[in-house]
Amino acid sequence: MFIIPTGDALVEFIKDFTGSTNDTEVKQCIFMAEMSMRNIELPALRSDPYAVENIGVADANGRIPIPGDMNKPILFFKQGQQVSTTATATGTSGQTTILLTSTPAQSLQNNMSVTGTGIGSGATITNVSTGISGATMTLSVANSGTVSGTLTFATTGNSASQTGPWIVYDRIGDRDIITQGMIAQLYLQPVNVPAVIRGKFSEVYSNYQFLPYVAEGDLINLYYYKAWPLLFAPVTDEVISVTGTVGSISGAGPFNFTITNMTSVGDLEVGDEIYATAGTGSFGSTAGVTTVTSIIGSTSITATTTGGTTPTAGTVTGITQTGLTVQSNAVLQTWPEGYVYATLREYYIKRHNDTDAAVYQTKFDMAWNVVNDQNSLGKWSGGHTRLTSVWQPRQYRQYSIK
Repeated sequence: MFIIPTGDALVEFIKDFTGSTNDTEVKQCIFMAEMSMRNIELPALRSDPYAVENIGVADANGRIPIPGDMNKPILFFKQGQQVSTTATATGTSGQTTILLTSTPAQSLQNNMSVTGTGIGSGATITNVSTGISGATMTLSVANSGTVSGTLTFATTGNSASQTGPWIVYDRIGDRDIITQGMIAQLYLQPVNVPAVIRGKFSEVYSNYQFLPYVAEGDLINLYYYKAWPLLFAPVTDEVISVTGTVGSISGAGPFNFTITNMTSVGDLEVGDEIYATAGTGSFGSTAGVTTVTSIIGSTSITATTTGGTTPTAGTVTGITQTGLTVQSNAVLQTWPEGYVYATLREYYIKRHNDTDAAVYQTKFDMAWNVVNDQNSLGKWSGGHTRLTSVWQPRQYRQYSIK
């Protein structure tokens, strides 16, 4: 159990420490503190390079989009394994399009094979569109029947390699990747020879580019430091129960009622805000606010609606928790001292107390330096923090061009 497990607990800690009674002010100081911590490199922020969602699939130009949660790359490598992912979709028999109804964990690319109910034999993606829920994709063959359920999407021609070559990519500059690409044809191209090749990658526009070149559909394992969500940032609404039954209504506003026959109460707590799609019953009009007043059991709760029209007894669907905010992240969990010292610094800066602000700036710097020292010693960073290869010189002495 962490001493400061949530954002709300951090607010209370700072209020108790400083004597403040202003939640909004403290949250503003926390936000300012987070701005100074965005580039922290903690072990908890590292991606799993073997997880499906962190294996990039090269496009027709041999490039991979930079992940949206990328903070800093560590190391990329190529093993040649095949990766598959799934998503639900619908489609009409005889047509060459399907409609995705869920977003796959792995990014979809053209030329990936597609299998599942109603999919024609040998189908591959020819137009991936956005590759997320709601996208219409074009396939290479017509659907053999009505498409439904879960489909499997897989890269082709990338079966696991036991003979190499396996490639480890070092990061270099964008100017280097473009200029050195002009001599890419001089790279050795071993076939069925066990080898580990030290390649290179860099950021060009919004994609990663590689040397030696990678072909469309090639898989690159992406190992990097992830960006982390800020405390109190909005979180997507979460469906708690597929269905429920609203009981008799009491009160003339606020309106009180019990909700039973829920499929789950999830992690609902007293005070959480919820809404549902009306059926024979309802929580009242959308102008009202419905909050949880108690958790009765695993399938029932009590709630109250303030404002709006009177709720109606009967069935509802899609009981959803709303008004959610980020309450924890990897930095608060593993480096709470950073949050505390930086927030106190911002608090005292706001109060024009330069002396105390300097004290907590010093404490923050010391905590930050401890993390940097671990990285510099290679304990957390994976060996070294240099952006050049430790296997070969960066000057290209292997080439003699006249």
